Amino acid sequence: MHFAGQQTHSSRQPWLLRGACLALFMLLSACGFALRGVTPLPFETLYIGIPDNTQFGADVRRSVRAASPNTRLVEDTKEAQAILQQVSDSRTLREVSLNAQGRVEEYELGINYTFRLIDAKGRAVIPDTTLSIYREMPYDDQVVQAKQGQIETLYRAMQRDLVSRLLRRLTAPDVSSAFENAERRGEEGEIPLYDPNAPEPQSTPAPWQTPSTTDPAILR
Repeated sequence: MHFAGQQTHSSRQPWLLRGACLALFMLLSACGFALRGVTPLPFETLYIGIPDNTQFGADVRRSVRAASPNTRLVEDTKEAQAILQQVSDSRTLREVSLNAQGRVEEYELGINYTFRLIDAKGRAVIPDTTLSIYREMPYDDQVVQAKQGQIETLYRAMQRDLVSRLLRRLTAPDVSSAFENAERRGEEGEIPLYDPNAPEPQSTPAPWQTPSTTDPAILR
């Protein structure tokens, strides 16, 4: 039996839930938090000069499609309004700490990736830019194989971070402005800096070579 004006427990739950969600949203807004939505690129077609048979190339394409679904990825630079060119990439492995016996206690892993974004006529929208990521890893020479597996796992995680940083750079507000002003810069006599039909670097490992703690020749 329920008296007039009395609400059941189940009827109050939706209101309590809505109130909690509203309070959480207001708290996050006050802290400067904003949900990241789709950030479209300012061009309709894009050529990505990163080998698509690598995990990195596949991840970049997947991220671009998710962030800018109306931007069509093309396979020919002649069809592209903008071209993402890979300039160089490298992985480094450096000793940063030794114990009293002179054995390595800690390594620093690094990825250095340089790229540029140009328009169809070779004018720079994003000039040569290097993104660098570093991680430190404790090392025990008694478990070399296990540590080599850990190195490869760390590099994969760093590569995912690199994809996110690359996407944030491509979708930054100044990129839209630079692309929109490209034609005006051309009319003012700006000379194209790059060849939009330049071949992809042949020295790019596919996939990237992972440095090994047992190969001193590639320690840098």
